[in-house]
Amino acid sequence: MKHKVLLVDDNELELFALRELFEAEGYEVDTAENGLFAREMVKEKEYDIIITDLVMPVSDGIQFLYSLGTSGREIPVIVLTGFNRIDNMLNAFQMGAVDVLYKPYDISQLLELCAKVLKKKQL
Repeated sequence: MKHKVLLVDDNELELFALRELFEAEGYEVDTAENGLFAREMVKEKEYDIIITDLVMPVSDGIQFLYSLGTSGREIPVIVLTGFNRIDNMLNAFQMGAVDVLYKPYDISQLLELCAKVLKKKQL
């Protein structure tokens, strides 16, 4: 069974690259350009893990995390951000993120983190 991942980022190139990477690793991948679209997708489909950018127009990663928390759905979320600030990290963790990676991040580190989170979720 393929793990289902939702990738959320307003940067089309990064979203495309992450999609290609995760599909090559055997994941089933959906993408959204902002937290608003991602919220709608989560209402319609089950995901094993979500990877989201923090700063996006319309609805950012913190708003998206908050909406997940209030929905009662327990989906592990990894936050990616280019803003290396302690308040961003703390806000993400307070809203339920399982980890935060700062851009530029190491692709192998992201894949290892995803595998670790998914393994823990299955226990």
